Amino acid sequence: MAKKKSKPADEGSPPLTDFPEEFLAKYFPGGFTVRDEANALVHQVFRAGPIEDLHAGKHTALLDDPSLSRITNAEMKRLMIAACEKLTVFLQLRQDNHKLYDLTLKTIGIQFLSDWER
Repeated sequence: MAKKKSKPADEGSPPLTDFPEEFLAKYFPGGFTVRDEANALVHQVFRAGPIEDLHAGKHTALLDDPSLSRITNAEMKRLMIAACEKLTVFLQLRQDNHKLYDLTLKTIGIQFLSDWER
């Protein structure tokens, strides 16, 4: 007797192409703005990147002295390369599939940016 193939749980459901307006209004009062887009990109490109490794260490009083460097040239180079690589992915997605790009940035905003300035 042949085994019956199991179906994925969401089979038959249409893919999510956007959030309902009333749902978005809770997270983005007045609508999803260019600033919301910028916040989502900055979160993914910088905040969720290698800068997190630098930020995660212990504080030292030396960091309070503005005459001292806080990031080495090698660290800055690594940060900028990582940021450009990640931003390239988002810009390519925006060009190739704007609906998915928009949905992705809204999802990032909902998940991570509720306390960021808009």
